[in-house]
Amino acid sequence: MRNAIQSMLNAIDREAGGVAVVRCPDFGLRDWLVEQMKSLVPDEAHVLRVSDVEAALAAPARLVLLIPTDEREAVLDLDANRDRMLQEPARSQPIVLFLLRGGDGERALANEAPGLRSWVSGSDADPEALAEIDVAKERAEFEARHGVTPEAWLTRWRAGAIPQTGANFRAAYDAMLLERREGP
Repeated sequence: MRNAIQSMLNAIDREAGGVAVVRCPDFGLRDWLVEQMKSLVPDEAHVLRVSDVEAALAAPARLVLLIPTDEREAVLDLDANRDRMLQEPARSQPIVLFLLRGGDGERALANEAPGLRSWVSGSDADPEALAEIDVAKERAEFEARHGVTPEAWLTRWRAGAIPQTGANFRAAYDAMLLERREGP
């Protein structure tokens, strides 16, 4: 299965002065991915974590991790400020926008922000992960590795019965990608 951290780092490498999008299945894993990113990027990236677009735009020489409180508004603000991001001084580091999968920000990116959507196309981490994996094979490998189905593992994880370690956050991420969901 695709490594989310590596996908994130690849997206950042591709968008040195632009915007990269990371889609996360939930808040806990989003926070874990943010911490992993902060520990993996070079010191000269000068990582800055912010919650609003204006603060992100004000730091063109820093790798900005944008974790918005209002995802839809952040997407629309980034879309409206695209020209500003391209003007001098040019960004030397990207803005990494974290969105919840299936959330308001992801919907706004798909339906209300065509300029930003076009710009980040190819620089979004994990946009097609489910389409690129053999779900049956990955589920079988997960079950062999953990001794239970992804759903059973997640039930224990969500109940707090599994320790919150780096390896288990990764397993939770994988299980959430493989989790069978009931209809709408």
